[in-house]
Amino acid sequence: MKKRTHITRALAYVLALVLLTTALTACGGGSTLSGTYRSNDLIAQAFTFSGDTVMMSAFGINANGHYTISGDTIEITYSLFGMDYTWSQSFSRDGSSIFIGGTEFIKQ
Repeated sequence: MKKRTHITRALAYVLALVLLTTALTACGGGSTLSGTYRSNDLIAQAFTFSGDTVMMSAFGINANGHYTISGDTIEITYSLFGMDYTWSQSFSRDGSSIFIGGTEFIKQ
């Protein structure tokens, strides 16, 4: 009977750990984006977010990748011309705007 109690307790701990990890991962720093955001700068730039994917567009070139937001940083991993890149920039939101690396992008 004592062995069964230890196994039950161990399974309960494992289940609690899995649930806690899932909850923290789902928060992911608390941020996902959706839709298209465009800059109003001289250089037309756009980000289109869906789930954890992003399509970036600038200078007529598009690149697809994945992104994560952690605190005040966005990290985007993408492939362009056969090369893999990871890009980290400051990130914040204000109303219908996001700010990446200090540049404002307005939701369309």
